[in-house]
Amino acid sequence: MHKINLITLGCPKNTVDSERMHRQLEVNGYTLTDDPEEADLIVVNTCGFIQPAKEESIATVLEAADYKTAGVCKGVIVTGCLAERYQADLQTELTEADLIIGLAGERDIVAHCDRLLGKAPRKAARGDAERHLLTPRHWAYLRISDGCDRMCTFCAIPGIRGVNRSERIETLCAEAQRMVENGVKEIALVAQDTMRYGADIYGRPRLTDLLRELIGIDGLAWIRLLYTYPTGWREDLIDLLATQEKLCAYVDMPVQHASDPILKAMNRGTTQAGMRKLIRRLRERVPGLTLRSSVIVGFPGEDEGHFRELTDFVEDIRFNRLVGFLYSHEDGTPAGNLEDDVTDSEKRDRLDRVMMRQTSISAEINEAYVGRRLQVLIDKPSDDPEFDFIGRTRMDAPEIDTEVFVTGPAAVGEFVEVEITEALEYDLIGRAVQPTPLLDIGTA
Repeated sequence: MHKINLITLGCPKNTVDSERMHRQLEVNGYTLTDDPEEADLIVVNTCGFIQPAKEESIATVLEAADYKTAGVCKGVIVTGCLAERYQADLQTELTEADLIIGLAGERDIVAHCDRLLGKAPRKAARGDAERHLLTPRHWAYLRISDGCDRMCTFCAIPGIRGVNRSERIETLCAEAQRMVENGVKEIALVAQDTMRYGADIYGRPRLTDLLRELIGIDGLAWIRLLYTYPTGWREDLIDLLATQEKLCAYVDMPVQHASDPILKAMNRGTTQAGMRKLIRRLRERVPGLTLRSSVIVGFPGEDEGHFRELTDFVEDIRFNRLVGFLYSHEDGTPAGNLEDDVTDSEKRDRLDRVMMRQTSISAEINEAYVGRRLQVLIDKPSDDPEFDFIGRTRMDAPEIDTEVFVTGPAAVGEFVEVEITEALEYDLIGRAVQPTPLLDIGTA
């Protein structure tokens, strides 16, 4: 039986693509292995979003190609966003790869593997509706749509993934039900723009309708929203966040900048005042809201005044979680036609400055949790002998946010009450708290 090593780079949406390819390969007789040395073929699912991701993807492909001489590997397949974006160029320049396929080609991954292994390509049994989860058993991503209708001038995604294409509510609920039946307790909804969910197939956004259906699934404990655009928010969604226990009071809302001239140049469709109004409304209405965001520094035309507006905004808003990126000049984007007039050193300096401030904010926010008891979902055993487990609160998305280092009795995939004993800049430390047993009074 031939073995395939499937390497996944990039965002959660890429993870979902890999999970579907994994399942197709599996149901059609291939064995998946994590060891590239024993793989007959290596499939690299690449990211092509920004320059560092592209460089990582190329380096990973070159490393994979080395196994054609160092292992039993007979070929390397390159797919994903980098392959979709630069397929023609890569076919000429990346000769180390044996096959380069775009995103549509992933549906025929079994036939592609068959060909490279010298077998007659089969009409493979389809596993599109099934996924082999690559996340831990207790949590998973649910990709509700692909592509994007927004035309942010810095972003290459619409050119790679196309326009927004939503899955139907009944399809997503059936997928979520299957995952819950297999042990999933937390689902994170992902899309390029979750706020636009359903507009393409229902004539209007229907994110709230989808969430109501997911909330009704027995056994599903946490539902988390990722990638919410700052425009498109409605009162019914805010009401749902404020009142439904299963829906984590967690908003991942990339703002990207806070200076109106830069927001306009980015074609974000909003203003600093508009974002402040929305954030104020969310915090007024949603108890215990956790707000996560991202910013880009060094966009063309950003001067020190524009950057100061951004840092003042970060200071005022006090995001619970924040990640920063250096602007990357991307081919085929409107901003790619502008002069990249902020030097690399200026970009790095600005990123350091905004993230240093965020580090202080995060430490101050975390300190307030010391002495409190929080519900924690245990993700994995700890490699550090000082702790027993690592988990997350409902305030934290998997793989990207704060972790809780736990001592005491717990189990992976289970919820445990944790008393927070120490706060770090980004993480928390605590001990599992055993419920107090009832007194056995009995009868005389």
